[in-house]
Amino acid sequence: MRLIFQGSLNEVPLILDTERLRLRPITSKDTGDLLLYHSDPAVVRYIPWTVRSSAEVETAIANYATLPMALNHEGDSIVLGWELKSSGKVIGQSNASLVSLVNQTADVGWVTSRGFWRQGYAYEASAAFIDFVFSQAVVRRIVANIDTRNPESARLAEKLKMRLEGEFRQSIFTKGEWCDMWQYAVLREEINQ
Repeated sequence: MRLIFQGSLNEVPLILDTERLRLRPITSKDTGDLLLYHSDPAVVRYIPWTVRSSAEVETAIANYATLPMALNHEGDSIVLGWELKSSGKVIGQSNASLVSLVNQTADVGWVTSRGFWRQGYAYEASAAFIDFVFSQAVVRRIVANIDTRNPESARLAEKLKMRLEGEFRQSIFTKGEWCDMWQYAVLREEINQ
């Protein structure tokens, strides 16, 4: 992975380069690409948002633009799109939020457009993104909360060296139902072992 900082480190409009992907801030020109997976019921089934319209995707992108792009304060978040280097198409995204400053813990998540499932893109993007999140001075622990009905996402967490720390029964009420959740986690020192 190669980090490219454009502007000062305080602004951090950043780009993370992997072999096939460029992780970068999402912009309004990505609306069509995001709509493809934000509006797909199979893609959003186990993630917090519901199927989105074009206007809702535009609103989400506008919200992403207000994020600090660094994890310095509790509640800070980062969202980066996964742009295919070969075509410029955005095929997924990674997000992180600093959930506890005192415990130095960030929460991460990922979503991939259905046409790009099972091709290694989620692993490639998430591994680079997790490395970046750990580069934030305040983060020593990363967690991923995964719906137990989504074993594919759990397998990705395990491939990313995250361990299952627990199953929480009916811990989240989303989309009209109570969901059981797995919590996966990894420590900074474990990622490089």
